[in-house]
Amino acid sequence: MQDRPTAPELLDAVREFMATELLPTVGDARLRFRTLVAANLLDMLRRELALEPALLCAEWERLTALLGDAAPSPANERELAAAVAAQQAILCTLIREDRAPSGTFTALTHSVRAKLEIANPRYLDGFEPL
Repeated sequence: MQDRPTAPELLDAVREFMATELLPTVGDARLRFRTLVAANLLDMLRRELALEPALLCAEWERLTALLGDAAPSPANERELAAAVAAQQAILCTLIREDRAPSGTFTALTHSVRAKLEIANPRYLDGFEPL
């Protein structure tokens, strides 16, 4: 564990440098675009570091409830991520076999919202499930 600045604070500092000091000096359109993409990736990484643990726990709770799994939540984040991936694989199999449990659409809608919170929260304003 590190002292301050934290990883999200470091990402903010690099992103701020790119946006306010580097980007205004870039004249080449291709390099400017690539700099904007890099800045966006730093934003995504910062959000993932901040939100991922809570979103992963929520995904675990949704999937275990949906699949009727009473297993306790894994002890650490790495094991939890693997367990969620396993639950997602089971759900995918059920969907492919046309045996999706009741509540699948709602659970998947929540999963998409969680992914958008990390990838690009601006899309959440217009997110309307079908």
